[in-house]
Amino acid sequence: MKKIITLSVVALLAMIGLKAQATMYLVGEGFNGWTTTGNVEMTFDGDSIYSWEGDLTAGSSFAFFRDTEDWGSQRGPATSDGSAPTGDWEETVSMGAWKLTASGSYIIQYNYNTDQAKIALTEEPVFNPAQRRFAVTGSAFGGWNMPPAGNQTFANNGDGTYTMEFEGATAGDFKLSSISSNELFTDNWGLFDAGVMGASNLVVGDNELSTSYGTANMHFPVSGNVTLTISNVTATSCTLNITLNEEVVPDKAYYLIGEFNGWNDDTKVPFVENDSVFTLTQTFSGEFKIKDENGNWLGGGVTLTEENPSVTLVDGGNLVLAEEKEYTLTIENGVLTVTFPSIVDPETPGDVDGDGVVTSADITALYNYLLNNDSSCIVNGDVDKDGFITSADVTSVYNILLGNGSK
Repeated sequence: MKKIITLSVVALLAMIGLKAQATMYLVGEGFNGWTTTGNVEMTFDGDSIYSWEGDLTAGSSFAFFRDTEDWGSQRGPATSDGSAPTGDWEETVSMGAWKLTASGSYIIQYNYNTDQAKIALTEEPVFNPAQRRFAVTGSAFGGWNMPPAGNQTFANNGDGTYTMEFEGATAGDFKLSSISSNELFTDNWGLFDAGVMGASNLVVGDNELSTSYGTANMHFPVSGNVTLTISNVTATSCTLNITLNEEVVPDKAYYLIGEFNGWNDDTKVPFVENDSVFTLTQTFSGEFKIKDENGNWLGGGVTLTEENPSVTLVDGGNLVLAEEKEYTLTIENGVLTVTFPSIVDPETPGDVDGDGVVTSADITALYNYLLNNDSSCIVNGDVDKDGFITSADVTSVYNILLGNGSK
């Protein structure tokens, strides 16, 4: 009697060295973003080959998800720069991503058996200067928003020129973004263009700038209501024309921002102005800077002390106050001066709380200050007069109570 043996399709494929059909996904800009859900599934073509065809943007990055949509299954290029396309089969490795060097129609393939990928540009779109998208971003024009957030996009005039009216521009840095009409704005600073806003300050009228697309900042030198016009558009450059319709000089202002508030611009602390002198009283410590009305970060890269309490505010490193205390900050003619809390000598040495006698309550007041930064009962905690309130001051009070000294 013959024995009948049955095998599953998967087991049979495994025995003969073939793999059952898997699932491959594309993740990245131009697909579903860099997420782990709902990415674009590739088509199985047979012979372990998976493919996808469509239009993609120069500067966009992408990778494969193999079998599952999670970062542990990500496959990227084995080459260091990850530039694409090459049109050749390339080895893949865990993590990494390809970055497209040109816009156009692509065929992307993945060989499941050999763990290789091929990215081929099949058609590069014909450049049409009237079919572009432009946006502006930066401190000069409403903040560093990725377009189209902030309504900082240009209107297409249909003749190869683009226009945007902007009220309330401020002196500061900015960039342009320029991409072709069939592409979406993406969270990719490589798509932003650079230049320099001329040699002199903008005046009422036209200020023209020719810029090749890059990634550095341009600078807008004044504040006011402007019209921005883009013309002479090519695949690699354009001309930006800014007309200052009305110059608006903002009121001078300063703000404190730093480690004490997590460098959060929404909770920066304003200075109070009185006859062109700006003052602020704040309890804080650590690194900080001053912001002006144009959003410029002003510092100086120094640690301020009682011996060195002033600094000329410049676009430089962070300022530092080492100890957490209540400081008064004053800005006059661009110079910041910090007033340090004065130490009041009590009539009785060791009378920390100022009640006229030295008791255990003075030790308690020192402990509360050292442990909880509670200065409500401190008249003079610097008992030993070394310039700081430390545990040595507690020892000094003990010695006074025991009759071992007067300090």
